[in-house]
Formats: sequence, structure tokens, C-alpha cells
Amino acid sequence: MKRVTTIVGAGAVLDLDIPGGAIRPSTHNITESIRKIRHKNVLTGRDIVEIEEVYQILENEYPGSPNFEQIFHVLEMFVAYGWVWQHPTSLPKTAKMYPVFAPFTSPKWLFDADNVDQALRKVLLVIMDIVNGYNAPYLDGTCRNQWYRDFWRGYDGAWDIFNLNYDTTIEHTLDYCEDGFEDIPGQPEFQHFVPKKLWENRNGYSTMSHLHGCIEFFDSRYKSEVYDKEYIKYGFNDLYKYSSYDKVRDMYIGSGKSKPSNQAGECYVNTPIITGLMKPDKLNILPFAYYHNHLYNSMMRNNSLLIVGYSFGDLYINQTLDRMELIHGQDKRVVLIDYWGLYGTGEAIDSIEDERSRSWEIRQMMRQELYGGAINDDMAVFLCRMTGMPDCRNALDSFTSYDRRGPMVSKNGCLMLFIGGFKAASHYQKEIYDFLNSSRKH
Repeated sequence: MKRVTTIVGAGAVLDLDIPGGAIRPSTHNITESIRKIRHKNVLTGRDIVEIEEVYQILENEYPGSPNFEQIFHVLEMFVAYGWVWQHPTSLPKTAKMYPVFAPFTSPKWLFDADNVDQALRKVLLVIMDIVNGYNAPYLDGTCRNQWYRDFWRGYDGAWDIFNLNYDTTIEHTLDYCEDGFEDIPGQPEFQHFVPKKLWENRNGYSTMSHLHGCIEFFDSRYKSEVYDKEYIKYGFNDLYKYSSYDKVRDMYIGSGKSKPSNQAGECYVNTPIITGLMKPDKLNILPFAYYHNHLYNSMMRNNSLLIVGYSFGDLYINQTLDRMELIHGQDKRVVLIDYWGLYGTGEAIDSIEDERSRSWEIRQMMRQELYGGAINDDMAVFLCRMTGMPDCRNALDSFTSYDRRGPMVSKNGCLMLFIGGFKAASHYQKEIYDFLNSSRKH
């Protein structure tokens, strides 16, 4: 069985059973949760209202409905420029505190930079708590979600997993999984990242790369005698792995550190998880820099690619995935698992008894997803490349059959598509495994 490069997006966990009171981690639910944050500035006692104000401004002036990542980006940019706007003469003009574009811009709205800074930290805490709301019950077995466990454990080959979520469900499902972290002598509380351990993977295990962080990552808390040996190898902003989110959460609350800056001098938030729209700037620390490199190497080595619940919302990842055609050509084997609502017509489609008529209706509704539905521009490009078609309409017409829950295989034999969500697709796990390991038919 082959190694399979695997992209796991937010949609992969939306079908999980979660306990009552937990928040399902959809983009909408996370956005609504951060809008409800009620928090006071710990220094001034003033109410922090900037989150909702940013949402309302985006709602009124920005195309499309604002989501939590866009809100976070606006807040993050206000921190980067806000100190300059509020203290134009007293702020030290160093490259790390004074963005190069700052002299050429001024705010349309002036928010309190300290308020915004604290709001950012609260937003991140809310997101991590939402993730832990389904992660913890999965780990302790309260919510079994056997279908999910069986899918990841059932493959006889190895996964090279790139998890864009912040949870640890998959690595706690697999018997063995290499993530590059190892124990530190004299420091049992956390592990440090060793790039060669991930790269060599001497046991040939599945690998786990948290490209956008993890709720079990945090800053170091070295003992002095251990720090003397470690500081020469690791940077101030590198992240480390702890045994539980509870430990990370306790340390996160009330903690603080200076912020790193990108090449343009714009500071950004360096925390256990990466969100917002400045992700590429945040990949320069451990472990993310080497996880990103591992993605490139996996794409080169593996001609099999599984994408689960990814909305094609990160440009740097999209540009990498598109190269499957360049690298592997007709030898590529790609399985894309997503959920397309088909504009709420599912039950009506299921009621069509004639198979040909039902298939025709599914194809027609798939085309409608091109117009403000599940298919954004980057997914459309990907579908074209994987099916070998010049435009997305032709790509959607290029499947040998159409099924709302089961597999649809492109006529060129390179793409298997599911549009009914991960749980529905999991019923076809053998077909997925076999397709990923199939060869070109001559």
C-alpha cells in the first residue's frame, strides 16, 4: 500500500458526534462565538467592543459575509499599525515596531490598540476552547465516532497527514504517528521539535504535520539548567508540544510576550494556532517551517492525494495542490471529499426513482455550485487540473456517474469525488483505499 498525502480541513470534523453544549466548529459557529465575546480591558476596565465593530464594518462595506479569519486579520493589522497611529511621535522608529508602509496610511476608524491586542488573545482562546469541545470527548472516548476511527485506522499503507485544524483526533487514533517531536532530557513537561526525526521517519510510520498549529502547542517553559543547553538551538518564537490542552490553556491565560514582525515590519500574533490572513508570515518558526517543507516533499514522493473537508481557502496550499498534475500527470490519484449542499435539494433528488434522471439532476445541481456555492475559484482550477478539462463546467460534466453520497470518478481516471461529506464517504473506505493505490490503465 502506498503513502498518501492527506489534507485535512475543517469539514473533516463537522460530521463528528459531539456532546451537548459543545459548539460544532463550522466557520459560521466560530464567527458567531467570537462576536459574542464580552470582555473588559484588564488595564483600563473599559469594555472591549472592537470585535463586533469590525464585524459590522465588514458586513456593511466588504463584499461577502465576514468570517472569523477576516475579523482576526483586521484586528491583527490594527495592532501592527495602531501603535503608530496612536503614538506617531513617541514610538521608537525601529523596523520591528514601525511598518514600512505606516508613513503612507492613516486609519478610517481608530480603535484602541491595547483593546484590540487583548481582543486578539480572547478570540484565540475562544477558538481553542471550541476545538477542545470536540477533541477532549473524542480522546477520552465519551464520543466514539467509530466511523472516523475506522477510516484512519483501516488503511494498511501510511498517511502523510497535513492537518489544518487544531485538534489531535487523528494522531490519537493511529497506533503510531511521527510528528517530529521528542522528549527533552531533564524536561518532562513538554517536547521539542527535531526536523530530522520527521524527515527520516525511520520506522515508516504515518506522519502528522499541524500546518496551522495545534491546541497542544505552546511556548517553552525551560528549567534553567535545561535552557542553557537548548537556547542555542531554538528560537524565541518556536513552539513546543505539551501533553494536554488543559496545560496549554492554563499557561496561555495571563501570559504575554513580544510579537514577531514580518519583512514589512508588521507585527503579528504568535500563538499555538495560526489563523487570520497572514498565515505564510507565520510559517517561519518551528515546527511550521519544516511541516511546510514536508508537504512539498510528500507531494513529490506520493502520487496519491486525499483531501478531506478543505475549502481551498489558503492560497499557498492551493498552489501546492495544483502541482499534482505537473508532478505526476496521469499517474496521479486524487480523492476529494467535501460537502456540497446542492441548494437544499437533497431529499427531492433522493426521491427520484429513475437512476438516469436522478444522476442528471445531481449533475445539474453540481453545476449550480459554481455560482456562489461550494466551488470557489481555486477549487474550480483544481477540478480542471485533476480532470484534464479546460473549464470547471466541463470538469463537472466529466464524471462517469453521479451520486449524492457515493464516489464519482472522472473519465480520465485521476479523480474520485464525494460531495456528501466525510461520514457518508467513509462508507466507501475500501473503494477509496483501492483508488488511491490504483495504477494508470494503458
